[in-house]
Amino acid sequence: MHHHATFWAWRSRLAHPLPPRGLVDLMWGAALGAVLITPAAVLAPLPLAALHRRVALSAGGPQALRHAFWFALGCFAVHLAWLPRSMADVLGPLGGLLTLLVLPAAAMTWAAPLALIRVVFGPRTLLALPFGWVILEALRTLGPLAFPWGTPGYALIQTPLAQLASVGGVPLLTLLVTGTASVLAGLGARRPALLGTLVVWSVGTAVGLWITPKAVPAPRSAVLVQGNIDPLHKTQGRTLEELQVYLDLTRRALQTGPADVVVWPETASPLPPSDPRTLEALRRLLSPLIVGAPGDVPGQARNSAYGVDGTVTGRQDKRVPVPFGERLPFAGVLGGVYRPVLDRLGMAGYTNLTPGTALNVLPLRLLRAGISICYESVFARLSRQAVRAGANVLVVISNDAWFGRGAGAEQHFQMGRLRAIETRRFVLRAGNDGVSAVIDPWGRVTTRAPRGERGTYRAPFGLQDTRTLYVRFGDWAVWLSVLSLAVLAGGRKCTPSRHT
Repeated sequence: MHHHATFWAWRSRLAHPLPPRGLVDLMWGAALGAVLITPAAVLAPLPLAALHRRVALSAGGPQALRHAFWFALGCFAVHLAWLPRSMADVLGPLGGLLTLLVLPAAAMTWAAPLALIRVVFGPRTLLALPFGWVILEALRTLGPLAFPWGTPGYALIQTPLAQLASVGGVPLLTLLVTGTASVLAGLGARRPALLGTLVVWSVGTAVGLWITPKAVPAPRSAVLVQGNIDPLHKTQGRTLEELQVYLDLTRRALQTGPADVVVWPETASPLPPSDPRTLEALRRLLSPLIVGAPGDVPGQARNSAYGVDGTVTGRQDKRVPVPFGERLPFAGVLGGVYRPVLDRLGMAGYTNLTPGTALNVLPLRLLRAGISICYESVFARLSRQAVRAGANVLVVISNDAWFGRGAGAEQHFQMGRLRAIETRRFVLRAGNDGVSAVIDPWGRVTTRAPRGERGTYRAPFGLQDTRTLYVRFGDWAVWLSVLSLAVLAGGRKCTPSRHT
């Protein structure tokens, strides 16, 4: 009888490899991943509310960890579905399979902190979770594994509430989204909390609409050059034909009239403009340019942007390399692990990118351009630093062709739109195969080129010198969250616990 019962118990487990609760968490997470950075993203508080309620009602840390992990895994499996597909196209099936490891790793960056909040704050978990989200998302932008994809605050990018980013950046938007989730999860049973949330959303929307001016023609002209060169060809060896493509496109575009600046994408030129022959070819264009090209530091692999106006006016090196793409994290310790994997992928000669350490605003006549190179456009601190250093326009040069035709390039572009709002600067964006666009200081896309086409696109823009509250005070919402958690933790020790 005992053996019979054991057999049916094991059969039941095999038939249901995921606990029912885990499956529900997975589905709620997938719902969040499906709507993030889409027009439906305003609904993001709903699946987050389900997560908050499950974490808050968990019996302890391990159960909260399971709920948060399955939710996060479902979210990232959907939100980052493009990642293994694009890496398989570039690196083959093994590369795609290895990229799948990103999903559980990213899930743990959510699950572990959220479970810790449940352990530390107990019955005050719903109050603590929004502040914990702000802190954990700030931590996800730091270090060699920095990867801020999926940050809840980006759910508001296509709403008037996005204008709040000029006050507190993405952290303030994350606080609003996750705070709303906690209200929906249980705090809304208290009428003041529900009414307060409705007031914040209503007033925030009204203010966002009120402060956004009508679009007017901008006084300056930029030419965005989109070469649409297959990135796989670059891995097989750079050629001067790539440079010639950009020279010819630019020359034809300038025949219709001068431009205040011409923007080439990331790594557009195989040679740096400090090379005499390259500089002479650029000088003949008789126009200020921002050129993506290799760095010119001997013995180092750098990814750089150059200002060129008859001579090289400045160079900005990429400061945040893509983890595992441009730089292998902890290579000094894990070199023995990386080496055989790189050999299997046909990348035995892989060289880590040397990150830049200095901020250089590129001067081009009246322009002072703050540069973000590709991946860097999702890190708000870099654009804020550039504006504080005097940048009156922001420029993003990118090569999103690595993303393929999945959602990755669009997600990258949409996240970068917030840099315009945070700083109230125009953003000029040139991508190898797109997204090439101009974004005005209120986050509106005023010009957008079709992806996957070779061409040049003339677009109006302006120069700005205002400083937003976010530029002045930075991530104050993060420090407010740290203080709030400290107060909640202290209050829990001093007062009897009470379930929310």
